[in-house]
Amino acid sequence: MSFRQTSVSGFPAVALRSATLEIVAVPEIGMKLTNLRRLNGREWLWRSDQIPLSPPIPGASYVETADSGGWDECFPTVGPCPVPGAPAGTAMLPDHGELWAAAWTSSVYDHAEGTTLAASTVGTAFPYEFHRQITVDREAPVARFRYRLRHTGDAPFPWIWSSHPLLNVQPGSEVTLPGVNQVKVSAVHGREDLSDNDVVSWPGGIGGSADAFVMPGEGAWAAKIFADLSPPGRIRLTDPRKGERLEFAVDPGQVPQVGIWINCGGWAPPRRTNYYNLGLEPCIGAPDRLDLAVRDWGTAQTLHPGEEREWSVEVWLPESD
Repeated sequence: MSFRQTSVSGFPAVALRSATLEIVAVPEIGMKLTNLRRLNGREWLWRSDQIPLSPPIPGASYVETADSGGWDECFPTVGPCPVPGAPAGTAMLPDHGELWAAAWTSSVYDHAEGTTLAASTVGTAFPYEFHRQITVDREAPVARFRYRLRHTGDAPFPWIWSSHPLLNVQPGSEVTLPGVNQVKVSAVHGREDLSDNDVVSWPGGIGGSADAFVMPGEGAWAAKIFADLSPPGRIRLTDPRKGERLEFAVDPGQVPQVGIWINCGGWAPPRRTNYYNLGLEPCIGAPDRLDLAVRDWGTAQTLHPGEEREWSVEVWLPESD
């Protein structure tokens, strides 16, 4: 058997393990992933030392109550915002969407390709089913995330989706985006040379070298930026200390954007000490607020009654160089 029941901070969890890697998920906390690593390798998912894992509270502020680290899913928005086109008095869409605080059902099973954790939940603000399957390949160092979204109501609605892995990085960690040469700024803290909605070169306009952004050891700033992906649809993070690498692979026709949250000790929620972490977030639609994605950026999607959408993300943890 290549999965086992375990616990994380007292919460029941399930660990998927192959010959090369391990992923741990906590079903009670919005199917959050808390661990992603090669066996005997470094842990890639960041964990907060200030906000512990706790039962999610629907409608609460994610950044104040649930920004504990790991990998969450965000839908139908990331940033809290009004429902586009809704009448006055309609409830706001919640911080980081609905899925992190939703009740999920799940099952885990072995099969010829590897081991799969299948999970699903239903919407509150809009009528939908959201499904995520994570398959850890039996031999190759890859986890395949397969998503399916289905409209269960009778009126179309707008949406964006973002994966939300917060990553454990240090000064010197390198981010590369093959095929990307510019990014758009969505939010910035602690830098006067960048402003919201600026379009700048990548990686030079953010402070990178010729072909990579290197997490700095000095300065205190944070920024959320977005890039439109093009073939080959790769997003790479390298830890140069041992040559370990994390790589996301997507089809840009399905997953056209990536959000990048760079936090070099420049931001934290109120009453917290500033974090040092990184978000590499393959996504559909930008920026983080659905209303802005509809009105200003023109990247929001629309789901019609009975319609289904499917997409996938591969996460590779190759051997050290």
